Amino acid sequence: MTVVLKEEFKNDTFIRQLNETLLKEYGANTFAKFNPWYYLQEDADYMNKDPEGKKQLPDWKRPITAKRLSKNFFWLTNGVFTIKLSGGTTADEGRDAVAVCKWIIKTDHGYIDTGHSNNYDQQTVAEYLNEVFKEEGYDLTQLWKI
Repeated sequence: MTVVLKEEFKNDTFIRQLNETLLKEYGANTFAKFNPWYYLQEDADYMNKDPEGKKQLPDWKRPITAKRLSKNFFWLTNGVFTIKLSGGTTADEGRDAVAVCKWIIKTDHGYIDTGHSNNYDQQTVAEYLNEVFKEEGYDLTQLWKI
């Protein structure tokens, strides 16, 4: 599942509010769903300044920038939510995908770039993850309630 925000919504203020909404209103599991620049900058600062962080990506020339992280790692791309739907996804991780699906439905796809997003519809996510939720004892009716 990949969900890309439209360019005009790829800013820290919108993404911060969106992540809070996904957590509080749609039942997401963790705070950071869509990557804001400030989050990527924190990662870059850690890799540039912290002794443990400097051990990450040892072959990369320093300083590492937020833009470079965003460009080189799909899971760190600014304004994008990604999750592997097939195999190995836990119910807790899956809740994030459900929250994003519900938000997309509620906002009628208005904030996402549908041309660059994929597998974000409720039917696809449910097809891949409902079995995981059942195994963990989730009530699917409640989980998918919008």
